[in-house]
Amino acid sequence: MKKLLCLLLAMVLVFAFAACGGSNSGDSSGGEAASDFEWTRQGNFVDADENYMMVVPSEDEEHAGMWAVTLMVGEETHGWFIAQEGETLHGDLTSEFEEGADPYVVTISEEGEDGLLVETEAGDQFHFTPMETPEIIATLQINVDGLGEIACAPEGEEAEFDDEFPIQSHVVNIMEGQPTTYTIIQRPAEDYTFIKWTKNGEDFSTDESITVDVTEDVEYRAVFEHN
Repeated sequence: MKKLLCLLLAMVLVFAFAACGGSNSGDSSGGEAASDFEWTRQGNFVDADENYMMVVPSEDEEHAGMWAVTLMVGEETHGWFIAQEGETLHGDLTSEFEEGADPYVVTISEEGEDGLLVETEAGDQFHFTPMETPEIIATLQINVDGLGEIACAPEGEEAEFDDEFPIQSHVVNIMEGQPTTYTIIQRPAEDYTFIKWTKNGEDFSTDESITVDVTEDVEYRAVFEHN
């Protein structure tokens, strides 16, 4: 599950970069199918070694007609847009934003009734089968009014502030089988004082931290005022 969440996050990060424009210089130019073959296999896939892959149609105008592919092999994540070539998807999964990175060229072909075979230019092969993405049962949003930061953690873990990258906004998509109880903490910025928590815009608590059970979409907000 943790790897799946990392994969989903990596997908968001990789393809958010694409909004900045540009296309990679690998083998994924063109974007048009070279035959009448229709590629239909998409979604989330896993192999026997718990490597993960996501294949979805590109929604980016600059890469129209291509496929957005993210591949997580061990601790490495590769993701970019590649084109259909004949009956395969083929191209370099190294984005243009990874300066100095070696190309990671793959060929993806259908395998069996619903699987995918991934072959790399280096000769590696991965045999993927479809996986079910857990259903999101609720979304927890945490924001701030004024200047300050927040942190949260699921039941059984300690919420900690990130001193290097302070967080003012956080979203947790809670999936089936995950904890629904979260502890949320706050810390005001210099010259600011914590006033209260609100829940969906209504006053909720003046406690320094709160523990909440999330069973439906909800927003909590830490309110800070300047001294």
